Amino acid sequence: MNIVAINAMLLGLVGFMGSGAKFKVFAGAKPVEGGAETTLLAAAVLAYPVGPISSGVLVLQQANPAGDLASGSGVAAWGRLEAADGTWIADFTVSGPSGAGQVKITMVNPPAGDPEGKIYQGGEFFLGMVTLGE
Repeated sequence: MNIVAINAMLLGLVGFMGSGAKFKVFAGAKPVEGGAETTLLAAAVLAYPVGPISSGVLVLQQANPAGDLASGSGVAAWGRLEAADGTWIADFTVSGPSGAGQVKITMVNPPAGDPEGKIYQGGEFFLGMVTLGE
């Protein structure tokens, strides 16, 4: 598929997602695609539009540059992208930096001995670089 077609599909996705779309991170086993959510750790409300598209890649951007507060504590195992109305878009595996997850979770100054990818309730949750596309 050519870049123009990919860019057009991503632009359609951006319009579909709407204002208030989220990237959510969960503890527990990843369900089948679009399956029941497990324990929510954090949700990043996305900007609208959700980010720029260039060369077949959409870069998700968070609405609040100061981050969103984590709602739970635990080790992130999977994430979900959902439209503003809660419609499922895609699920992803999540891990710490040395893991095999499609999305990597990095803690700044984690307590000694804590596992990679751990999120703490009340802490700030920031999206770094989350991309969709080619």
